[in-house]
Amino acid sequence: MTTLTQPAKSHTALFLTVSVLFGGNYMWAHFALQSFSALEVAWGRTVLAAATLAIVLLITKDHYPRGKEIWIKLNIAAILFNTVSFVGMATAVSRISTVQVSIWNALVPLVTLGFVLVFIPEENPTWRRVTGLSMGFLGALFIAHPWSGLGDFDAIGTGAIMVGTTSYAAGLVYARRNFVNVKDTPTSIAAGQMLCASIHFTLILPWFVTITTDASTISLISLLILGVVGTGITYIMIQTLIKQSGAGVASDTTYVILFVAIMLGIVVLGEAINVWQIIGSALILVGLVIINTKERTPAVTP
Repeated sequence: MTTLTQPAKSHTALFLTVSVLFGGNYMWAHFALQSFSALEVAWGRTVLAAATLAIVLLITKDHYPRGKEIWIKLNIAAILFNTVSFVGMATAVSRISTVQVSIWNALVPLVTLGFVLVFIPEENPTWRRVTGLSMGFLGALFIAHPWSGLGDFDAIGTGAIMVGTTSYAAGLVYARRNFVNVKDTPTSIAAGQMLCASIHFTLILPWFVTITTDASTISLISLLILGVVGTGITYIMIQTLIKQSGAGVASDTTYVILFVAIMLGIVVLGEAINVWQIIGSALILVGLVIINTKERTPAVTP
């Protein structure tokens, strides 16, 4: 008899909240991109998140992590989790629908598993993992549906979200290996990581874009929500989830994120979803279920 692995009951509310807030980020990015470039959106959400987290540290009387070693790790995590991932996501949303972006992003747990198998060799590639990964890649093939001539396939937009997805998955594994045993709080780690990312963006932004000065109200409000709520507050939650439940459970938020993002894309933004995307997303979800299904073990009695 089998059962689908679930986050611990005490973490269920956090799991669902993170999923819903992240699911809304595609919509907020869509509105922000009406006035700002992809790099500006990535920079703006990061700086707003860093400021939000700095205020939280001040209110809670917490502090940034201390020590050279932890700041080196925070910079690496920021590059993976934020700098590369945020640019990839914003670039993708600027070129393809949020529905497509969210479906491609659903590969995060599968890519995460791939990194685990490569960098944590003691975890053997069971038939469930191999089958689940295979289903995920088959799903990606259906989403691209090259047999249709790639008429509506945007290589740059799709490539951007895949780069962002891969970077984010690598960040999950890196954070799990490097931050789970640190003494600093999840808020402190998230604040330090976001500060590093904001510095990265501030250094590279002037070289690539002319700062937008005539943004619309909806774009400004959306960027504010994306930065403060969808990034700053949510990253405290994701760091907490990683520390309490592990990278696997954190990446499984993709289940709910996919549903929320698709519903918002269809209902709010009026986007369409085609049959290949439905089949592809279904295959990806089936792959995730296979990977997360384990044999029920007998209860141990004292």
